[in-house]
Amino acid sequence: MNGKTLFWDVDTQVDFIHPGGKLYVPGAEKILPRLKRLTDYARRNGILIVASADAHRQGDEEFQLYPPHCLAGTPGQKKVPETLLEKPTVIPNRPVPLPANPVAAGQVILEKQKFDVFTNPNTEALLAQLGLDIEITLYGVVTEICVAAVARGLLERGYRLRLVRDAVQHLDETRARALFEEVERGGGRLVTTDEVVGSPAR
Repeated sequence: MNGKTLFWDVDTQVDFIHPGGKLYVPGAEKILPRLKRLTDYARRNGILIVASADAHRQGDEEFQLYPPHCLAGTPGQKKVPETLLEKPTVIPNRPVPLPANPVAAGQVILEKQKFDVFTNPNTEALLAQLGLDIEITLYGVVTEICVAAVARGLLERGYRLRLVRDAVQHLDETRARALFEEVERGGGRLVTTDEVVGSPAR
C-alpha cells in the first residue's frame, strides 16, 4: 500500500451533503472542495479510499430516530461526485468475498444500515486484509455520529488515525469538539486538508 496509508470517507452522500437532501447537514456543502482535494490526492497517489455509505431499506431501525434517507437505489443514496471514483467496488452488508487486491480497486464502498460501519461484517475482514501497520486519514459526515463511530472503532483496534477537522461537518458543535478531544486522548491526530495534501498553489 502506498506509504502504508489509506483514506476513510464517511457517508459523503447526496442526502447528507446537498441542500434539499433528505437528511441535509447544514453547511456540509461547504466542505465539498476539500473533499474533492482529498479524493483527487488519493487518486493521483494510488491511495486506497475506503468509504462507508448508508444503503437503507424502508422500515430500517434508524428511521425511528431520523426521517427516511439514503434509500438504496435513490438519487439521495448516491455518493457526491467529488468523492466518487470511476469504478468503485461496492461491498454490501452481508458476508461476501472481498477483492483480492483492494488497493488496485482504488475505492471500496462499505454499505451499512446503521450508524456504525463495523456492523457490516466485511469491515473487519477488509481491515484484517490490509493489516494493522497503516495510518488512516478520516473525513466525512456527520462528525459526532458516523464519523465518531469510525474513529472510535479504529482507535479501539489500534490503528493510527488522522482526523481531517476541516473536512467533516457536524450537527452539534459541542459534541463535535468532544470527539476531537476524544480522538487526541486516544492517540489520534487532528489535521487539516492542507496538511494532508499540501497547500494549494497560489
